Amino acid sequence: MTHGTVFADTAPEAADPLLVGHKFARQARLRAAGHRVPEFVCASAAAFDRMMETAGRDIPEPAAGSTPGELAEWARKAGAAVRRHGVPRELAEALLDHFDRLAGASGVVAVRSCAVPHAGDGEQGGEDSAADPFAGLGRSFLAVGRAELVDRVAECWASAFTEEGVLYRTRRGGDPTATRMAVGLQRMVAATRSFVAFSRDPRGTSENGRCLVAAAYGLGEGVVQEQADVDHFSVDRETGTVQARLVHKKRRVVPGESGGTTTARVPDELADRPVLDDGTARRVAELAVALERHFGTPQDIEGAITEDGEIHLVQARPAVLSAPARATRELHWSNGNISESFAGYTSVLTCSVARELYAVGFEELYRRMGVPERTLRAHRYELRRMLGHLDGRVYMRLESWYRLHSRMRAFLGLRRKWEKAVVTVDSSVVVPAPGRLRRWATLARELPASGVRRALNPPRMRRFFAWWEERREALPDPRTRTPGQIVQDYRELWADVALRWGGTLVTGSHVIAELDLAERLMGRWAPGADRGVLNGMLCDGPVNRSVLALRSLLTLAEAVGNRPEARAAVLADGERDSAAVWRRLSAGGFGTDLAELAHAHVRRYGDRGLHDLKLETTVVAQRPELLVDQLRPLVATGRTVAVSVEEERRARRQAQSELRAHCRGPLRLAALRILFWSLRRNLLIRENARFCRTELIGASRRMVSALAGHLVAAGQLDAVTDVHDLTIEEILGAYEGDGTGVALRDLARLRAAAREASAGRADPPNVFTTDADLPVTTALATATAVRGESGPELHGLASSGGVVSGRARVVTDPHVDPESCRDRILVARETDPGWLFLMLVAKGLVAERGTVLSHMAITGRIFGVPTVVAVRGAVDRIPDGAWIEVDGDRGTVTVLEEPGAEDAS
Repeated sequence: MTHGTVFADTAPEAADPLLVGHKFARQARLRAAGHRVPEFVCASAAAFDRMMETAGRDIPEPAAGSTPGELAEWARKAGAAVRRHGVPRELAEALLDHFDRLAGASGVVAVRSCAVPHAGDGEQGGEDSAADPFAGLGRSFLAVGRAELVDRVAECWASAFTEEGVLYRTRRGGDPTATRMAVGLQRMVAATRSFVAFSRDPRGTSENGRCLVAAAYGLGEGVVQEQADVDHFSVDRETGTVQARLVHKKRRVVPGESGGTTTARVPDELADRPVLDDGTARRVAELAVALERHFGTPQDIEGAITEDGEIHLVQARPAVLSAPARATRELHWSNGNISESFAGYTSVLTCSVARELYAVGFEELYRRMGVPERTLRAHRYELRRMLGHLDGRVYMRLESWYRLHSRMRAFLGLRRKWEKAVVTVDSSVVVPAPGRLRRWATLARELPASGVRRALNPPRMRRFFAWWEERREALPDPRTRTPGQIVQDYRELWADVALRWGGTLVTGSHVIAELDLAERLMGRWAPGADRGVLNGMLCDGPVNRSVLALRSLLTLAEAVGNRPEARAAVLADGERDSAAVWRRLSAGGFGTDLAELAHAHVRRYGDRGLHDLKLETTVVAQRPELLVDQLRPLVATGRTVAVSVEEERRARRQAQSELRAHCRGPLRLAALRILFWSLRRNLLIRENARFCRTELIGASRRMVSALAGHLVAAGQLDAVTDVHDLTIEEILGAYEGDGTGVALRDLARLRAAAREASAGRADPPNVFTTDADLPVTTALATATAVRGESGPELHGLASSGGVVSGRARVVTDPHVDPESCRDRILVARETDPGWLFLMLVAKGLVAERGTVLSHMAITGRIFGVPTVVAVRGAVDRIPDGAWIEVDGDRGTVTVLEEPGAEDAS
């Protein structure tokens, strides 16, 4: 059946925007020009006008000067009137005939709407026009079956009166009642992937040499309505170079079983694969550029990609670009070695406490490193913004770090080493360099000052550790204190910390300087020695508190292993009721000596655990039954203190032997030995200070947890864990009269919703830049990932010597069964002390982040496990289960061919 208001895409009327709107007129012109646009028919605005001749009688005119609320109510009534009237029978029959031709009786189509300009607007006005390109407030439906077609057309007509559309047109000075709507029926494309693309980056002219493409698996509704996880691609218009920001993809939009659309899970094998390869991204960009040339203005296009890789164009409109670009001031962000302490999603509470720790610690560091007090006061604001909380992740603002660190004389000669140890990248942040004479004058002043600091630091740190031990032991149990007393205890503790904590960071500067000197002298005096010699010389030093915690655990595991009944209980399969095992162990059910060992360990080392610097983490001190989970892999491996000590000593003896073989001259050898002795001593001090940091956070966690209980009892919060969505100042302010003006419960609920959304998203890149004049969250949406190196061999920092081959165990969440890592090569983005139970059963260690002084590197040396850190892209480049080789002497990781049966055995 034909109808005078319905036009096929080949009809001349279909190219007239005054009849069908700009959206369909463009599609008709593009089909005529040979572009792959799905076939469609369009019910013109004349059909809408005829419907309104009768339906409009039920729609009164809105009163002059109506408020937004009154207009919204009028819009709801107008839309309801259109739906009640529905599609006239003759038109409905014509549309059903066209449906059958496009899709067959059992097929589906897309039903789209487009507002049509009035004759007085001319061809330059109306939705999707150059004058109003982004209105797009009409309804569209995908995967519409024959049975629901007529209702969907009526819904599209009714969308002429959506609340959003009416208010939008009112704000733009238009008549909210004057909208006319065309509706199109378009053949559905069996899209496996969909995209939105801009022929020029919409963020401004500074990026206008690039096309921007957003793509997702499934139907285009997932990209447009943000119902799917989206990859972003930036394509250089001249060179075709592709930069990608990829996410872990969980959601896509697919046709529903009974019509319409639904969200579905992305197959696991596609979750981390780019939606578009570089070639397809370039093809999409080339299409966008071609349409820009066709229409003479930058374009915003939507399209679908079918299983065979064909690109189908479903929409093109003028793009909305930002205002002409200004000179961009970049901010550089890096999570460097911060991710070792605050990996992945980190709570608002933890970030607020971390900011305070960094601020007070670094201020005292700069003071002790000779930065004048006046300079510190002038730059104190930089201390408060050194850490950023970006999409729930902790990053360092490099401009602040450089601006402050460059005030230290010691930084002048050690910038590159400090970058590798702290920032872990070669930064492009510009730091003004002093002239040659000033440089030499600065170094001349720094050398004697550095010598004095080195001499004074060990006794100062001994006094610090004694003070901290006494201060920690004197802390009252928060469970016995009133809320006001807990707040006072917290303030007094952190006031003391502010005066003393900088000394722990001074030692870190000594370690960096001595490690740099050791590398230089080794290269000059022992050129034949590889990196494994240096790493081996760092083994078997004085026992630090982290190692004592490990040995305490090993001692307990060894004792449990020697008691058959205790061993069986700890290793029991099934539910593995750790709480029941702990109750029996702690009550002396396996012997009073075991109970005493267990209680002593919890009392002294209970704050150490996975992510123990995060206040949202639950540690052994809070739930002692977690100790059973820590013991399980150690009991299973049978590793003992004696074995770990001997492994360290063997690594040291081997390194000393190689050093003697390669270093000619007794004086040089003696100088290197003294240097390594000093380095081991400073490493001891640094690791002890880090353990004190764990204890400080543990004490703070107990205080905050107690305050949370009081806030729940007072009706201020719903649950104790709600404090994780508040800053420390907001929590303390509840008792100090420094409230936010918003109820804590409401604030926590609001942030909880943001947390859930943020925790489900992939981490931003390790290093990226943002525009200093834009909100950081805006820039994060298009931050560009740094892609890893190509080829089967990856390079990093050699951290613990030896060569090992085996299956890779790629772990992004450390809450996995340690048995899954047994005799595998552990590959992770970063680790902290809580990963120890996975590292102990692995035969090789690889991390994307870290330095030769990071926890994984030190653990590898302690246990003689080949280790390579700072391997860019390791988690994404190495498939789980792949056969790989780790060379801890050369710092390489090689993905190998599958071994033969003989090799595999």
